[in-house]
Amino acid sequence: MLSMRVLFFLLAFLSLNVAHAQVFRIGINPKQNYSRVKFSNASSNYLIVGDSILIGILTANASCEVVKNSSGNLDVIFEGVRKAGLKNIKLIGLQNEGFVSFTGLSPITKERSFEGDFSIGLFSGKLKVINEIELEDYLRGVLESEAGIGQKEEYYKVQAVISRTFALKEINKHEHEGFNLCNQVHCQAYLGKGSGIKSIETAIQKTHKLVLLNTSGNFAPTYFSANCGGQTCDPIQVWNHSIDGIYSIRDTFCIRTKQAHWTSSIPYSDWKKFFVEKYNFPIDDSLSLRFLNDFPLVNRTGFYAHPGYGVPMRDLRERFNLKSSFFSAKLDNGKILLHGRGYGHGVGLCQEGAMTMVKLQYDFTQILGFYFPDFRLDYAFNAKFLE
Repeated sequence: MLSMRVLFFLLAFLSLNVAHAQVFRIGINPKQNYSRVKFSNASSNYLIVGDSILIGILTANASCEVVKNSSGNLDVIFEGVRKAGLKNIKLIGLQNEGFVSFTGLSPITKERSFEGDFSIGLFSGKLKVINEIELEDYLRGVLESEAGIGQKEEYYKVQAVISRTFALKEINKHEHEGFNLCNQVHCQAYLGKGSGIKSIETAIQKTHKLVLLNTSGNFAPTYFSANCGGQTCDPIQVWNHSIDGIYSIRDTFCIRTKQAHWTSSIPYSDWKKFFVEKYNFPIDDSLSLRFLNDFPLVNRTGFYAHPGYGVPMRDLRERFNLKSSFFSAKLDNGKILLHGRGYGHGVGLCQEGAMTMVKLQYDFTQILGFYFPDFRLDYAFNAKFLE
């Protein structure tokens, strides 16, 4: 067991090491109402600190559990001893690039390994698990989670720039909950530490500190989705407001990829019921009924058939769990058959389109220029946000 004096100097040393690093606080599964979690399989020693008091050292063969007790405080169970009545618990790694596994026990969530440190506390009466990690280390996990394995290095450069820009722009997105970003697709998918893929590591290094800036010198809005279906989406069609520098463009690079087209069928009774009950759609009008039953779509649009009916395409996507809001509809034998294009909201960069561009020998600067023509590539320290 370390003395308090040794602990003090260790914590001071660690704080000096991260003083110049960009450390992000990432909320892990924040929608889960955890009451019990576990940490284990540490790759190196981790200090377990409860309310600034050293509880023990987590090693590779040990585990510790954090429990929300009936009094609304936290308990730590380590080496058979329960330390009760704590407000905040820290797991602090003693080596760079160390990692530890996190598992939800109640409710049960999949075990995943994370680099960096952990802070477990109470926020609005709920147990919150926060991964404290340097930006570039965080990006390794994001790139693997968002782009998968097996991509070419040039594509990973594209994803590194837009993911880095997104993180810096949205750094206060969850400030009201006590962390910067979450690990869900609401922010960026972050399923844990990367698996050491060389092309990801190299792409992050070669784009170090590179971001996209808008005309005002602020971090640009770098949205992306899996496949735009041949036409990216204007943000106003998704979020009811426009975004400077983001607009609909034609994209021929993604139209022959695996997620470019999809089909779905919906019982006509369900289709009609939703339109009538939700939007008071005038099915007694023959022209309106024809639109309801036969809606060809050539270009992206924000509303089904006509804006006057007030039926947003995004609402149809959500209600019927569709891959995108880019589709046509036709009544056939008691069902509405949908023929759709793309996967995701379609705003900003199309990932499959960008991957095709890489295969065609475009470099990452050209790809970013195609999808974000109004933004410029620059270094993060040149952004006005950081001045």
